[in-house]
Amino acid sequence: MSRLRNIILLLVCSFFTLSLFAQVTTIVEYEYWFNNEYASKVVATVDPLNQLTCSSTIDVSHLSNGINTINLIAKDSKGRFSSIATQHFFKSTPTSNENNRVVAYEYWFDDGFRQKATTEVTPAQQVVMAANLDVSGLCNGLHSLNFRTKDERGYYSSIATQHFFKSTPTSNVNNRVVAYEYWFDDGFLQRVTSEVTPAQEVVVAANLDVSGLCNGLHSLNFRTKDERGYYSSTATQHFFKSTPTSNENNRVVAYEYWFDNEFLQRVTSEVTPAQEVVVAANLDVSGLCNGVHSLNFRTRDERGYYSSITTQHFFKITKTSSYAENLISGYKYWIDNNSENSTYIALSTAVSQLDLVEKVDLSRVPKGLHTINFQFRDVAGYWSAITTDTIQKVSYPIADFSFLTTTANCDSTVISFTNRSVDGDEYSWDFGDGLTDTLPNPSHTYHTPGTYIVSLTVTDTTTMNDSTLQATVLVPGRTYATSNITACSSFTSPSGNFTYTESGTYNDTIPNVFGCDSIITINLTILQPATHTDVVSACGSFTWVDGVTYTQSNNSASYTFPGAAANGCDSTVFLNLTINTVNISVTQNDGTLSASATGAAYQWLNCDENQTPLPGETNQTFTPSNSGSYAVRITQNECTDTSSCYYVIPDLVESSFATAIRVSPNPTSGNVLVDLGGIYHEISIAVTDQSGRLTQSMRKKNVDRIEINLSQPKGIYLLTIQDGKHRATAKVIKY
Repeated sequence: MSRLRNIILLLVCSFFTLSLFAQVTTIVEYEYWFNNEYASKVVATVDPLNQLTCSSTIDVSHLSNGINTINLIAKDSKGRFSSIATQHFFKSTPTSNENNRVVAYEYWFDDGFRQKATTEVTPAQQVVMAANLDVSGLCNGLHSLNFRTKDERGYYSSIATQHFFKSTPTSNVNNRVVAYEYWFDDGFLQRVTSEVTPAQEVVVAANLDVSGLCNGLHSLNFRTKDERGYYSSTATQHFFKSTPTSNENNRVVAYEYWFDNEFLQRVTSEVTPAQEVVVAANLDVSGLCNGVHSLNFRTRDERGYYSSITTQHFFKITKTSSYAENLISGYKYWIDNNSENSTYIALSTAVSQLDLVEKVDLSRVPKGLHTINFQFRDVAGYWSAITTDTIQKVSYPIADFSFLTTTANCDSTVISFTNRSVDGDEYSWDFGDGLTDTLPNPSHTYHTPGTYIVSLTVTDTTTMNDSTLQATVLVPGRTYATSNITACSSFTSPSGNFTYTESGTYNDTIPNVFGCDSIITINLTILQPATHTDVVSACGSFTWVDGVTYTQSNNSASYTFPGAAANGCDSTVFLNLTINTVNISVTQNDGTLSASATGAAYQWLNCDENQTPLPGETNQTFTPSNSGSYAVRITQNECTDTSSCYYVIPDLVESSFATAIRVSPNPTSGNVLVDLGGIYHEISIAVTDQSGRLTQSMRKKNVDRIEINLSQPKGIYLLTIQDGKHRATAKVIKY
């Protein structure tokens, strides 16, 4: 829906690249005409060229509105014409620009015009559409996207149709590029397939062998394959092959660049002749509108031949005051297609121009041709286009590997080794058990558990440089051990299942750290502990080595001295104790004291005189003649002990009776029996207290015993006993 009077046909190499097949011919002329009006063709003569790029403003004012065609053909120096290149275009009545702005756009899928989506936009001469379109309602397969715009007059543009293929979406993790293929012309069966490290994006920089192609125009076809096994659309690039010449006459002498389709405004710069030219320049894009543009670049050699055109797309935005000084704040770089592991370098100070001198670690990069990619970030946070260069990594072998136990049994273990080395052509494995291998990624079976030193040596067969790495591998399994044990009395095996009391060689089984059997051979020596019986006789009590005081005989106690035996075992002492006791009980019968012990040695003591021995009083019984406290010292069973003290008052103070008179009990609590020792015809008894006052009296006939009831208060009383001829006085204590 152009409102220009003329249609501008920019015929660039993307549509019409007219080259002659023979190196000795050049393009000298081209012709073009509209529709079927060959008779009205326009002929234009050009300077002899190997390649012709047409960029001209052509008058179409005489054509009717609607669809038209423009046809173009080139003629070489030998008078031969190329094939006809035809391009369709739509002509409409031109209008003024001021009322011809885009105000809306519509799009629909396939034939679903009635389901078209309409979007209003701010009126503008140019609209850039960037949107995610919902295709969830479409089935898998080939579809078409139809697009048109509407201007302020309500006119619609021609419909632009783009075909696309919808498939079931997958996550990015499973949709990475894993390989690419390329072939020349129609030689699909001779395609070359290359595996790559899985990545979201792959940059291919390689020298392709075209020695098998004849001189002339050819096509390079390229496609990628993802992890699902799906292939991308085929991308095709045309190129012209000519007979190679020696490098000395094929140096670059100039380069040209232009923006978009503005070939006529190209900029040409002469350079010092060289095999390779590095161009680093700030290009003026102030004359370009905001939006997507392309930068086209080609070089010219000393023969006057031009290289293929390299095109790089870029997006221009309006410079704001915030970014008036658009400085470089950092950059990142990566090798080949490994953009996921890029290295970012932040600049301490932002600069307008960066002289990059970077030490890049290539130790893990395989030898050979690689690409290094750089991308720069400005202070606004925008990233530049990717700059790629080709580098040659020289061989530097580095041995590296990892390992994983894949099968672990008690009788064998299988370990898989993964080779992670770089720049190695030959591999030499030593598994530490006397076996070797030369496979890159071997598996090895160990039949004996233990620790093994595994080594890998990688060698570059061209330079013969090598590198070796060692690693320790722990192999599980059944283990064996021998233990020499010396024990006292008995020994319990490590499993707890057996107790041994005799010296000998025994076997026991316990689980090891791997969960397998550990078989132990035990060389056992049993030593006997020392024993001793301590025979002791003691008087009364005995305190032994165990700290216990025994008061009775004991033959069951024992005490162990740890490690005190001569052989290092325990020494145990058993007690055989006899406690000897002395019977120091004394019986008091009236005024006589009798020791209960028999067959002993006796010595009576005067307690009132600090237990002074009474001379001659060594009998079992003792009758003191004087009142006082007395005790007896008894020696029996080689032991000597002393009784308690007893207070004795003699029964008779005086007596003239021929018979022995006894008064008992004495002391008494009330009743007293007087034994006369014989029968008397008549006996009188008088009881007086200590003051001589008569408190009680009685007379008895023909008696040998008289019982007196002392009802008097506690105290000492005298009994006076008479028969007319004889008289006796006895002292009685009432308590």
